[in-house]
Amino acid sequence: MIVRGSLLREPQKILVRATNWIGDAVISLPALEALRARFPEAEIVVVAKPWVSSVYDRHPALDRQILYDPQGVHRGSGGFSALIRQLRKERFDAAILFQNAFHAAWMAWRANIPNRIGYARDGRAFLLTESIETPAPAAYGHQAYYYLHLLFRAGIIPRPEPPGPLEGIRLTVQPEERAWAVRHLESLGLGGPRFLVAVVPGASYGPAKRWSPERFAELADRLIETLHADVLLFGSAAERPLAEEIAQEMEHTPTLIVGETTLRQSMALFERCRLVVTNDSGPMHVAAAMALPVIGIFGSTNLYATGPFGPNARMVRHPVECSPCGLRVCPIDFRCMEGVTVSTVYRVALELVKQLGVTHDHPARGRPSPSD
Repeated sequence: MIVRGSLLREPQKILVRATNWIGDAVISLPALEALRARFPEAEIVVVAKPWVSSVYDRHPALDRQILYDPQGVHRGSGGFSALIRQLRKERFDAAILFQNAFHAAWMAWRANIPNRIGYARDGRAFLLTESIETPAPAAYGHQAYYYLHLLFRAGIIPRPEPPGPLEGIRLTVQPEERAWAVRHLESLGLGGPRFLVAVVPGASYGPAKRWSPERFAELADRLIETLHADVLLFGSAAERPLAEEIAQEMEHTPTLIVGETTLRQSMALFERCRLVVTNDSGPMHVAAAMALPVIGIFGSTNLYATGPFGPNARMVRHPVECSPCGLRVCPIDFRCMEGVTVSTVYRVALELVKQLGVTHDHPARGRPSPSD
């Protein structure tokens, strides 16, 4: 397998179309880093939507970003045409499409990019110069290798083998963001030494990935009572009612930060926390990539395909015959999530806290272990 055209002549300028989900953006970072390692002198530019772009801020594998905002400045056909004109002026040598959509290939074709590399999905093969057959999941395993295999099957990098570069997935907070987090916590009355716990009860994909509000509330109360913790509830503005429901169910009072922070600000606050508890969601992958102690609660999704990679990540699930189904909404009795008890998650939380209290300076590295 080889890449035809100018890409063989060491491209000067590469466009990477990012995915539209935060979690996918995080687990595609090894592929972006592999692309940088293969072409260290090229200018690599990521095209991303605003809510994903923060994942790439100051990442060493790229030079800069171009925001694509279909809800704002690029709303409507006129806005998309303006983006295309901008991309044409950039004169990219190649486009690597991590996003699977037809629209990504249409964008690269309209922008007159001579080498357009992506998976042959969504009826877009005729728009690609390198149309890569989509591999079966058994061929790559974890979703992070899906993006790496795109580069491999296009002849850009050698075959990726686990654990490979996935051990290097890391997101970091900048000093000014860290200083902001300290000031913000002080403004909330949470300054000084505290045992902060972040709880992220939402999941943008759909309710099939969400543990119940009542169980999040009970877990938060138990952590407050046992660890003398202060619980912070995170989420998007649309998840504010969910957070308020959890707060109402609790005996203790959490701090709601839902809808009040950017992704980068949430990362800075996560860094101050001793534990992060989430569903299978973008924030789970962000926290894991920051090497934070994180517990991911899994139901309808495949933890071996989309689980977090991080030295201090743990996954909790209740095995049932119909999971993973990958559905947004459970059509039956939600048995996968109903089977995940508060006691199970609480036990894993205490074990993780105890472990890191003993081995904090030397965290175990490698694939997170599932707890059934």
